[in-house]
Amino acid sequence: MIFIGFILLIGFVVLDFYLFRIIFRSFFDDTDHFFECLKLDFRPNIISFFKGELRRDWAAEFRIGMFFFVCIIILIFEFLILRGFFQ
Repeated sequence: MIFIGFILLIGFVVLDFYLFRIIFRSFFDDTDHFFECLKLDFRPNIISFFKGELRRDWAAEFRIGMFFFVCIIILIFEFLILRGFFQ
């Protein structure tokens, strides 16, 4: 039973690489767009407001947040599946 768990673990790691890549491509055009969203995420909203980029800032924060949320939900489901095999 533990052997099947290790096989699943390796399979999940490989699957996650491709799955997270697909999710990344659905949220961001390329890595430059990702880093631009990340830059806007760390910028305070008041600065974006005065620059006239508040809506763009909120959209970037939403994209970053949803990307990480979806990836974490996938990892939690995989953890719950693997926990059953390693008990």
